[in-house]
Amino acid sequence: MTLATSSLHHGHTRLNLTMMDVLGHLIIWLLISLVTFGIGLFFWPYASAKLIINAIELEDRTRSSVGRLECQLSVGQQIGHIILWIILSIITFGIAYPFYFFGVVRTAIDRTRIV
Repeated sequence: MTLATSSLHHGHTRLNLTMMDVLGHLIIWLLISLVTFGIGLFFWPYASAKLIINAIELEDRTRSSVGRLECQLSVGQQIGHIILWIILSIITFGIAYPFYFFGVVRTAIDRTRIV
């Protein structure tokens, strides 16, 4: 890990995500939300964050791959976070809902490691 850290001091990131990956992701989550009568939409931001984070590759100065990011956010962690934000959104009459997306990103990044 020390070698990767020192190599990344002046490194780069590369996103290995194609438009087809994004389109497939959107179609799958549209179908999931229809089948679950909208409940799947609460999970969609987490899945999107994981899709993006897991597609990030770390490179050194010479653009050689030295690692990648891996989001290890489980469904159980997502459910706990979702329930908390649903309650906050109800109590605040929806005012807390816009902050939900920032919470999703923070939660996903907190559960991310370099592999």
